[in-house]
Amino acid sequence: MSNVMIKLEKVCKSFGSLEVLRNIDLEVRQGEVLSIIGPSGSGKSTLLRSLNHLERITSGRVTIDGELIDEKVDGKDQLKVSHKKVAQICSELGMVFQRFNLFPHMTVLENIIEAPMTVKKVSKAEAVAFAIELLKKVGLEDKKNEYPSRLSGGQQQRVAIARALAMKPKIMLFDEPTSALDPELVGEVLQVMKDLAKEGMTMVVVTHEMGFAKEVCNRVIFMDKGEILEESSPEEIFSNPKHERTKSFLQKVL
Repeated sequence: MSNVMIKLEKVCKSFGSLEVLRNIDLEVRQGEVLSIIGPSGSGKSTLLRSLNHLERITSGRVTIDGELIDEKVDGKDQLKVSHKKVAQICSELGMVFQRFNLFPHMTVLENIIEAPMTVKKVSKAEAVAFAIELLKKVGLEDKKNEYPSRLSGGQQQRVAIARALAMKPKIMLFDEPTSALDPELVGEVLQVMKDLAKEGMTMVVVTHEMGFAKEVCNRVIFMDKGEILEESSPEEIFSNPKHERTKSFLQKVL
């Protein structure tokens, strides 16, 4: 874990008068699995979305794999990079949301091959071959011709992960990927994520699954009210939290 894949410097984000992120400084290195935990409304999802330009920051700097993709001072854009270049950098970040967001009118296979063919101009034969490989990885090769409505929530989320991986991202972002699932389906999605972590994928995971954060992540950050209050190894945060707010949060969720 040497290269810095994600760097946030003094990142702030406001929606009108509501300050959602406050002076966030964060680095994520290649191959690292970082978990972001904290109460609802603490800014976790906004932080994640600011990494791939789904949210534009109010001030600070966002650098992905050495490339600056967002820079603002007092709300004024300082970025000297073209929109095309930013889009190209952001295409190297795969994102999996709470809701699966699959195209309902497309089969599983069509959902996975759409972006590589449209965005990366990959041939259909190549896109299909890689999609089949990914469906094997997530245990759904036999569902390639099904439509999303015929799949369980856990299966749909595994397809969503395969679809994100089809773009061959350098980094995977997960925004509470199991929160919309029935409890018995959570395990199958977490297993796919554990396998990705073992393969060395750089991952940032916003999660309420404390077991996953303990078992798989290299580092955990605790957020509240738009700030990172604590940052440490899973062992340290879960067995010996330093901040009172972290302690009270973990007492309620563990």
